[in-house]
Order: sequence, then C-alpha cells, then structure tokens
Amino acid sequence: MRGLALNLLLAVTWALFAGQVAVRELLVGFLVGFGILALFPRALGSAGYVRRSVATLRFTGFFLKELSLANVQVALLALRPRPPLNPMIVAYPMRLEGETAQTLLAATITLMPGTVAMGFDDERRVLYAHAIGLPGAAEARDSICRVEDALLPVLTRRATPEVHP
Repeated sequence: MRGLALNLLLAVTWALFAGQVAVRELLVGFLVGFGILALFPRALGSAGYVRRSVATLRFTGFFLKELSLANVQVALLALRPRPPLNPMIVAYPMRLEGETAQTLLAATITLMPGTVAMGFDDERRVLYAHAIGLPGAAEARDSICRVEDALLPVLTRRATPEVHP
C-alpha cells in the first residue's frame, strides 16, 4: 500500500505543479509517478507495488486475449451442425492459497466461455471444473493452469510462478 500512496501523492503533486487539478493532469502525474517508482524501487520501497502493478496489467491483457479466443471457439462450436463438445469434469490441483485467490481463479475461468468452476474439495486444494470443446482432460487442466500462472504474480509475493506438477 505504501507504493500506491506514494504514487497518488506524486500524481497530486504533479497536478499542483501543473497549476490545474484535472483528471488529465492527475493521470499524467500518476504515470510519471509510476515511472519514478519503477526507476527507484529500492530507494522508495516500491518494488512490490511496481511488480504487482505490472503483473496486474499483464494479467488483464492475458485475460482479454483468452476471453476473446474462448468466445470465438465457442461461437465456432455453436455454428457447427454436430459440434464435438466433449463435455468433461476435471479436478485441478491448485497452487494458489487463500480463499480470495482461489475464488478469483474460479471466477476467472467461469467468465471464459467453455469452462465453469463447480467448486472446491473440502481442503480447498482441488478445483473442480466443467469444460467443453477440448480434446481431453489434460488440455482442460492446461487451460486452467495458464490462468493460474497469470494470476500467481498478481496474488503472491514471489516474482516468478513455480512449475505446476
């Protein structure tokens, strides 16, 4: 939170120096402030904030790309006279810990057409999901793994995601 507070302070300072506290000046100040925080992360104690902000932007881009591809794939399935739906329920062992992170993973895969999160096991270590349009369970798990790989840098303190078993 320290990084965000400092970034907001830099944005307001920029707007005040510009002589006009308007949305445009605040946005420019926020971007300039983020640049300063990214250039001097150790001195300003903003390394975690910068890393998570960049990871969030990457995840947003990843999610929009995957969402678009999934919509096209489901639309193509719907247009076929006899679509190869291949419905399946898969068990996916999660690496994410904590209810918020796991719920975000479940919500993210549910938003993508073709997959629906069904629930967790009692220990909240395994996510059960329903998938269609994929050749097999391994591909469905790989699809969920890609989403989890994109979420790990956003939700954890580690800089790189660990390898999934």
